[in-house]
Amino acid sequence: MRRQRRPIFGLVLSLSALGVALPGAAQTLTLSEADLEPFDYRSIGPTRQSGRFVDIAVPAGQSKVFYMATGSGHLWKTENHGQSFDVLFDDEGIYSIGDLEVAPSDPNILYLGSGEANNSRSTYWGDGVYKSTDAGETWTNVGLPESHHIGRVMIHPDDPDVVYVAALGHLYSENEERGLYRTTDGGDSWEKVLGPVVEGKHIGVVDVVMNPLDPRILYAATFDKVRLPFTYDLGGPGSRIYKSTDGGDNWEMLTNGLPQGMLGRIGLDLFDGDPNIVYATIENANKEGMSDEDRYAELLGHQSSAGMIGGEIYRSDDGGESWRKVNADDEPIGGQPAYYYGQIVVDPNDADVVYVMSVSTYKSVDGGQTWQPRALGHGGDDHALWIDPEDPNHLVLGHDHGMGITWDGGANWYHPDFQSLAQFYAVGYDMSYPYRVAGGLQDNGSHMGYHTNPAGGPIRFEMWDRVGGGDGMYNVFDTCTNRYLYNESQFGPISRLDLETGERTGIRYDDPDLRWNWNSPIQVSPHDCDVILHASNRLLRSENRGESWELISPDLTKADPATLTTGRGGDGNIQYATITTIDESPLVEGLIWVGTDDGNVQVTRDGGDNWTLLNDRIPNNPEYWVSRVEASHHEPGTAYVTYTGMRRDDFRPFVYKTTDYGESWTSIAANLPQGPLNVIQEHHDNPNFLVVGSDFGVFVSVDGGGSWTAMKNEMPTNPAYDLAIHPRDDDLIVATHGRGIYIADVSALAQVTPEVMASDAWFFQPEDKVRWEGVDFASYGSSNFDGESEAEEVSLYYWLGDGAGDVTFTVYQGNMAIAEIEAPNDSGLHEVAWGMDKRRERSAAEQAEMRERFERFGRPAPEDQIRYESAEAPIGEYRVVMSVDGVERMERTVAILRDLWVDDRR
Repeated sequence: MRRQRRPIFGLVLSLSALGVALPGAAQTLTLSEADLEPFDYRSIGPTRQSGRFVDIAVPAGQSKVFYMATGSGHLWKTENHGQSFDVLFDDEGIYSIGDLEVAPSDPNILYLGSGEANNSRSTYWGDGVYKSTDAGETWTNVGLPESHHIGRVMIHPDDPDVVYVAALGHLYSENEERGLYRTTDGGDSWEKVLGPVVEGKHIGVVDVVMNPLDPRILYAATFDKVRLPFTYDLGGPGSRIYKSTDGGDNWEMLTNGLPQGMLGRIGLDLFDGDPNIVYATIENANKEGMSDEDRYAELLGHQSSAGMIGGEIYRSDDGGESWRKVNADDEPIGGQPAYYYGQIVVDPNDADVVYVMSVSTYKSVDGGQTWQPRALGHGGDDHALWIDPEDPNHLVLGHDHGMGITWDGGANWYHPDFQSLAQFYAVGYDMSYPYRVAGGLQDNGSHMGYHTNPAGGPIRFEMWDRVGGGDGMYNVFDTCTNRYLYNESQFGPISRLDLETGERTGIRYDDPDLRWNWNSPIQVSPHDCDVILHASNRLLRSENRGESWELISPDLTKADPATLTTGRGGDGNIQYATITTIDESPLVEGLIWVGTDDGNVQVTRDGGDNWTLLNDRIPNNPEYWVSRVEASHHEPGTAYVTYTGMRRDDFRPFVYKTTDYGESWTSIAANLPQGPLNVIQEHHDNPNFLVVGSDFGVFVSVDGGGSWTAMKNEMPTNPAYDLAIHPRDDDLIVATHGRGIYIADVSALAQVTPEVMASDAWFFQPEDKVRWEGVDFASYGSSNFDGESEAEEVSLYYWLGDGAGDVTFTVYQGNMAIAEIEAPNDSGLHEVAWGMDKRRERSAAEQAEMRERFERFGRPAPEDQIRYESAEAPIGEYRVVMSVDGVERMERTVAILRDLWVDDRR
């Protein structure tokens, strides 16, 4: 925790004395990824709520080993029944997983289908099939890059080179790489063996199952759907079940006893003991009394599917030759909605025991005639279930809140609480000591915690507080008092939480004509903490912390009727034509920028009396979903905007800057790689230091967007969904959509200038450090998360040009040297640390005595402890001198601060 920053250029020696060349004009500054390595991320959680698991794979005969695939948090492997996990597939070019299979004939061979198949609004795409031959340690992409979303991978029981992949293809657009693909050479080549074209559209395959006794017999389910940014058409005439008896060379559509017409997602499974017994969960999208033509026209017109037949379960006992519906007509059974679930699982020990994944799992013990809802007593939004073929009471469940493991058929469950899988939508911070962060999570409410443990030690999962329910969204603090937290769940139900009393007050503006985004933006005015902004399709303002509201804008969206055909929900649970981002200038009250999901960028300079639409002033404007508007901290006419094309299957980065209140704009995408952008932040002290959050991580610029560099370091490949730079501590706070919150100290990056990079040596101003006080008397769970607190040290960042000699940093208390740190001398940016201690070199006699003590107790004698006596450096101010080749080059002053806020935390 750093309390304050000192002047960047408070040098004792002049630049000219240092021989630093000062360029006469600004220039492009490009940092390498190696230059950014000193800026370590800390992973802080939260973890108790876990995240979305979508598939489970268990090697044959090894029930203590299983792999758990996530929607956006990589692949987790245990070898001890879930007591601990290794994270795999976390450094690839993609992170979303649809399905994973282990070769039955070789447990070291894995095939992973990237791109989640549960096609919701927060589903990420993949880039094909990955193969591992060393049980997941390393991976190779073996093709199908445009498959994007893979519902199932199926491997031949005897030949691991024969693999089938059910590819859904692009989610938001049409493409040909949809269907069932087969490889017979381990992924070297692929052949599409099933790819229906219906009504001129390529239809994807979502599921495939194989007869284990005769692997030439396959069953496949196609899925005819359309997802657009504003709606979801859940079915069509292309969703059907097919069968092959020759390994996929030829296919027959199965119809006897199955519904026809308009169908949605279909899931398949068969009974291993008798593979002629096949089950299907089918979303029957037909409406009673409506013709196929009329119903299809409804779907193509994006009309609501309310009143359709719904979920049905079908069973065949003769290998698909005939089928019968087994659930009661008045009891729809299936995923709700099916596109998010679509799985049916047959107990390998009993053909009549069947499970269907949904908001909670359904179970039948009589072949599907009757069903028990909430049968497992665990989970929520369930996606995957594995049943031990040797023990039907041993189950593993994957769901939106993590995983569950039971050994007694569901009477008791074990939930690993230490897996950092939070899918954040937004993050906020306060100005307490240490500061707190709070954010909203997909499916798992809102959570708040300190960014470091002031008592020392790791950040445990119990240190996080749940401060909101539903799907958590924006969490914004009143930073004037640190007392009030404004947050919401999906579609805008904002509340005010008093963090001192725990009182929560609902403050939503009630108007049925308004439309609210899934993640409706909130802002506390930077000019008055009693003033709150909240956005629907119109902007609202409150002068009294939400006790009353006024509308200060007309509808700022396009409000195209073609995008509003399903009203404020519809089949995809979407409200469209809404405001997605707002920002009031910190320099000028009433100067407010707004962006919408249908591509509008608007600005008002008079608090909402007048608005200007800026779309036609943005060159090559995609008019996609506006993911962020950012008002400058330095010039009132300057602002930034990012667009995300994810919901159009356009993965280019779009980021623009204006310096004249939106009259003209310039792209600053420069060398950013492919990847939709979610957010941009301008540093509060240095306008040239910019940070963007992409669907593939964090990128920084130190020249105002002239060039960008990936700042990955310890962070796994993951969407940086939101960012914040703490204005006091200079920490970059990264809210990922899959792996929780990461924090890095970027104080030195904010000091990078042309002068710095032109010099042969530069010592950045360190930040003062609070020595925290406090004792933690809590008792924590033994199976826990080791969230990373700030190190109890002062970071010393420096820059070196080529050819530097030995580098040392000497810490002085007054005129007495109390510590000396040897530092690397290769060119670039570096960091070393002073442990806030005083060190005195012992005399030769004292060193001999210390060595004798260690030998007496039979312990190894660490040379550093033998040579130096160390003690805690007291509260106070210290000088730090950087020397290169024995010559003092630069001096800085840094302080160890007393913890004046310990009583506030009690």
